[in-house]
Parts: sequence; C-alpha cells; structure tokens
Amino acid sequence: MQRRRTITIGAAVLVLAGAIASAELVWDWRTEQSDRRARFAIGSFYGLSLVGYNKLLAENKQKYGDRAQVDMNLQTGAIKVIRDGKVVETRAEEKTLDGAQGLFVIEAADGAGARFPFSMAFRPDFSNPTHSLVLFLKQHFKRSPREWFEFSDDDWTIDRCAPLSDGFGLGLVGKALGLRQGAACVVTWKGRQPGSMLISVGRAEGDPWMRPFGRRLCRDMVDDALERFDPDQSGGPNYAACILADRPGYVSARKSFVVEVYSVGPRNRLARMGWRAAGE
Repeated sequence: MQRRRTITIGAAVLVLAGAIASAELVWDWRTEQSDRRARFAIGSFYGLSLVGYNKLLAENKQKYGDRAQVDMNLQTGAIKVIRDGKVVETRAEEKTLDGAQGLFVIEAADGAGARFPFSMAFRPDFSNPTHSLVLFLKQHFKRSPREWFEFSDDDWTIDRCAPLSDGFGLGLVGKALGLRQGAACVVTWKGRQPGSMLISVGRAEGDPWMRPFGRRLCRDMVDDALERFDPDQSGGPNYAACILADRPGYVSARKSFVVEVYSVGPRNRLARMGWRAAGE
C-alpha cells in the first residue's frame, strides 16, 4: 500500500511539473494579455547561393570547354547546362530564407489604425528600400484589405536598427538553438493615430521540435531587443512584434514563421495582443 501511494504521489508530482513547464515554456502564461488587436500580412524573401553555380561553371568549362553555357533561373534556382543547343545537365540550387517583409496594422474602432510596413533581413542590412515599399506590398498582398495600403512612403519611417545579440538574450541556450541571425528596427507611423513599433526578425535552426516553444522564444527575443531602449525615457516603441523563422528550410512565410505582437507599457512591460493574419 505504501509503495502504491508513493508511486501515485510521484506520478502526480511529475504531472504537475509537466503542467508548470508547459505553461511557462509553451504558453508563456505570465505575459499579460492586451485588449488591443493587430492584423498583419507577412511574406518571406530568399536568396540563392552562387557557390554551386560557380562550381558548375568551372566543372563544365573543364568538361566541355567553351561549347557549353550554364543558365540559372533566379526565381526557381534551376540550373541548366546547354551544349550545342541541347540541355545536357540539370540541377537545382537550394533557396535560403533571408528575411521578412510585410505590414502590421493596429485595429481601431473605425477601421485600420496605425500601420507599420517593413522589409528586413535576418543578416543586419539597414539600408533603406530604394523602391516604394508601399506600392510593392500593395501589389504583393492582394488578399489583404485595400484600405491597409492607403498611405504613402512619407507616412512612415524605419530607423534605430540594431542586430540582435548572439543567442537572442538566451545566452548559451540561445546559441545551442541556433539563434544567431537577427535584427530589430523601429517603424514609426506618422499618419492618423501615430505610434511606433519595434519589429524583430530572427532565424533559428531548431526545426522541427522548436515550434511548440515559439511563443516563449518570441517574448525573449523582443525583451532582448527592447533592452536597447531606456524604459524611463520618452520615445520608446508603443508596440513590438516578433517574426521568428524556426523552420527556415520551408522558405514559405506561412510554414516558416512564428509571429507574436505586443503592446509595450511603462518600463517596457509587454502585453500580448490578439492578432489575425490577412485572409483569416
């Protein structure tokens, strides 16, 4: 009887410990909930490594001399070796997920409120877009409400950019999870209902088991980015967003990204906002 009671108590303790760990590491239950809501449209952009292409160029020059040409499709990564007008070899160069672009919209009682467009790479590259980002987003996200894009490039700015710390604030644990490429920028909306949002984008290599912990990792990622702002001074962001590519191999934004949105209170206190993606 004593042995059975000990086993029962031990099992109950394990269940309780598992529930606490799940609440802390999966649901991030201690983060407050905001009564504000956000919507967003997010896409990914990717690059193609030229290493394989250049290697194939060298191999085919040695193999065929000047009789062959190597063509690479920059959209698909498909490579063709053509000799005397005929395709003699094909291969595909793997795409690499490089960053995220899109728009966050804070819901207002009379429709779309503050809007925060962005285009950011995981490897810090803080040059401003040379084209109209608003026009690009409007053409790219055709399923999103048209009123989201009723503004000009003069209505917003993106600045105060910085790389995320190695490990995204999680130290050795973050480094072990492959949290090494990330950046954060402040997007300022100057139109109706002005405000600012700290947008953090990061890339991890934890696929496939990391996904259940994405919510907690996002909060740590945002906390790390917010440390660059003195919580006792004015000018800090009103909102914060995390875009974590925990499955970068999929390249697709829908499959690769974990997204969380927060309102930022005094002393950089976060409250998680409810959100919906475009089309949902």
